[in-house]
This record gives sequence, structure tokens and C-alpha cells, in this order.
Amino acid sequence: MIYVLAYPQFEPSVAERIRRFRVANEPARAMLVPPHVTLVFGLMKIRPHEFLGHCEAVADRTSQFDVSFVSGEVTHDPFEKTHKLLLLSSAGSSQLAALHQQLYEGPQRAKLKVDISFHPHITVATNPDRTIIERLDISSLGGFPLFGTIQALEVVKLACGRLHHLRTIPFAKLS
Repeated sequence: MIYVLAYPQFEPSVAERIRRFRVANEPARAMLVPPHVTLVFGLMKIRPHEFLGHCEAVADRTSQFDVSFVSGEVTHDPFEKTHKLLLLSSAGSSQLAALHQQLYEGPQRAKLKVDISFHPHITVATNPDRTIIERLDISSLGGFPLFGTIQALEVVKLACGRLHHLRTIPFAKLS
């Protein structure tokens, strides 16, 4: 399955606090992938070369932008049958949503789940038990908002439980 991710670039101490929180509260995923916003979810049966070309065209029209994550929210993931703690995006969320829409243009449009709203976020904890997620104290992440910058698209492939880096596509447009 092919995914497109955006890795926010955080100040090093913020990045370290997020990393530690994730290692404690979603260790398997924390070892698999750095903190990220998922822009395209698990595409199958696509032509990777064509899709990478599409991602490059989107990145060519995009400038790097600032993001902030302002609060946490507990949610249920019906696909994974688990509960998650999300850091919700504020500043930059409209740009992330626009990228999400643009990346689904073309043949992959049929794979977009239009019945599910896209809310830009970073997942920092996962557990089947909602009460465990609800008890987590996100104050260890530091004061909110958490500020970062999005500078590129990361195209990855998940296969056999491993994440394979396909391409980093920097944004080309100058701010």
C-alpha cells in the first residue's frame, strides 16, 4: 500500500518530546514511522511511477508552510478497531487539507473515502482500551501550540509490516 505523509519539522526539543510520548504510547508505530500527517491513505493497485509524477506536480505548485498543533482529541478508529489520541492541527490545516484533495486527483480519486472527513492531525497514542487513552497526560509534550514546518511530501510503501521510503518530494514553489 502506498501512502503520502508530511513530516512536520519541529524544534529539536519538541520533536524529542513527541518521539518519547509515541514510544511510550504507540511503540510499534513509533518504531515504524516518525510523527506525521497522513495525506493519502493506503492506495493499492496504482501505478507507482505515475502516482509519483502526480505527487511531484502537486509539490511543484506548493510552498513550505507552518503548522501548529493546538490540542489533543481521543477518537475511535473503526478500521483498526482501536482508540487514538490525536494532536489536532490549527495553523496549516487548510494547506494540509488542500494537499489531501490535490493528491487524490486523477485515477486515485475513486479511492478517496468521501464519507470520512479529513482532519489534519498527528496520532501520538493508540490502544484498544479507550480509558487508557483518556488517562494520558499530553502536558509532557510541552505547552501548546506545538509549531512546525511542512517542507516536502514523503511517499512511502507499507509492505510486510515495514515502511519503505519511495521518494521525498520537496516543495518547489518559493514562499
